Amino acid sequence: MATVSETSLPDHDLVDATLADEAPGAEEAAPRRRLGFLKAAPAWLISTLFHIGVILILGLVTFADPVKIVNVLSATSNGEEGPEIEEFQIEQIDPGDMVEMEEFSEPVELSEALDTTETMQVEMAMDVPSVPMEMTDLASDMAPVAQTLQTLSSVSMTAMDSRSVDMKKKLLREYGGSAASEAAVTEALKWLALHQAPNGGWTFQHNLVCNGKCGDPGEPKRVGAVNAATAMALLPFLGAGQTHYAGDFKNVVRGGLLFLIANGKKGTVRGLPVLDLSESAGNGMYSHGLAAIVLSEAYAMTEDPALAVPTQQAINYIVTAQCADGGWRYQPRDASGGDTSVVGWQVMALKSAYMGHLIVPPQTINGSTLFLDKVQSNGGAMYGYQSPSTRVRPACTAAGLLCRMYLGWDKNHPGLQKGVETLVDIGVRKDNIYYDYYAAQVLRHVGGPEWDKFNAELRDWLVETQSQSGGSKGSWYFPQAGTHTGPKEGGRLAATSFATMILEVYYRHMPLYAEQEEEDAFPL
Repeated sequence: MATVSETSLPDHDLVDATLADEAPGAEEAAPRRRLGFLKAAPAWLISTLFHIGVILILGLVTFADPVKIVNVLSATSNGEEGPEIEEFQIEQIDPGDMVEMEEFSEPVELSEALDTTETMQVEMAMDVPSVPMEMTDLASDMAPVAQTLQTLSSVSMTAMDSRSVDMKKKLLREYGGSAASEAAVTEALKWLALHQAPNGGWTFQHNLVCNGKCGDPGEPKRVGAVNAATAMALLPFLGAGQTHYAGDFKNVVRGGLLFLIANGKKGTVRGLPVLDLSESAGNGMYSHGLAAIVLSEAYAMTEDPALAVPTQQAINYIVTAQCADGGWRYQPRDASGGDTSVVGWQVMALKSAYMGHLIVPPQTINGSTLFLDKVQSNGGAMYGYQSPSTRVRPACTAAGLLCRMYLGWDKNHPGLQKGVETLVDIGVRKDNIYYDYYAAQVLRHVGGPEWDKFNAELRDWLVETQSQSGGSKGSWYFPQAGTHTGPKEGGRLAATSFATMILEVYYRHMPLYAEQEEEDAFPL
């Protein structure tokens, strides 16, 4: 299956070398009398023979079969039906043929200074060795392929347009940002840039980079989760509109993107190329989902062709890793089914990829919807981890509601309205920045006085708690925080990433229900 359109160009160096090899030498000894008649022939005869030869050649070219070039890396929106994807199929695989994917590349160290004055060039091998790989048959569990992508198709405007300079200013004013919150974002980006390793990546053990100038690193067992740490560091840069093409931190972004692409493992799933960015120290698909979001956002923002292939391959890996219940877990196709936390990152990656006009199979989207149906309770207002919960689980509920928004729930859906009421009742959690990250996005998309109140408290608290001294200036750390950002997990790096993205919530994505709000305000 073709993965990208290619046009073969002649190798001029090879052509020149071939011509050089044909210089006069031994061939001069060949009898010259074969060409003698040409010298004696009149000019009109030579011209006639030449034109006959040209006509014959053109005739052969005319009747040759045309070469068909298929580009499967782009999709166009067709109203509410999602992207039109032609000549692209994911074959159903016999579970009896399942084996684990092998690794084909070793991490690459990038220690040289990076120049971003030219288009980023990343050479990706187009012919990936074919290796059998397990892929759960989801056909019996999923909704029909014809089901629309719903809200995913409604956000197919110019990708990440909200992050442009003018739109950022507009959305900051409209959705509750402030000069203080933007200043905090700038200081956070500076701190993150200072903790980038020479090879372009980041580590949750950030003290190894700054030689202990700021404390509170993540759990030592997370030191190997370099893809996750790099993705967590890059997301705030992309959220602020920084790319490897433009911005004060373009060298930083470029180095991080190169690190992720080089550090991925390439393979195939029955001919479908994948880029695996999972890692055991980062709980497998957590790392991959985060890295896939980064690649998808970077590609959607720049349309850099060098990012198209690795980004599509990373999305392909998410497609192949989906569990039988439609969710995702730490390991691909985990028999225990998905969990809401891992699902949240994969859905965000798929959404960003779709906005960048990459291929997102409808059956994958439908599967994630079935998983959310499985773990919901109270009419879709609450979400559990791997099963319905009788008590409110703040982070799972917020993540589940955000996924529902991107997968098509209308602003007036009863489950969403009840869920928003639940988040409002919970309010800002100063001991759970992971919940705050998801809740802020849900409430910002809904808007209204509930968002205004939630935003004012969360925004001002983050601005006040940002470190202002020493090597930690510009960062955050929450000693009271629970999983993901506490002392035993991602430490100061993860906490800073979440806090920064919250302060970018005004413009990281266009408001999902903006057009609907206008229609409600001005009914026909």
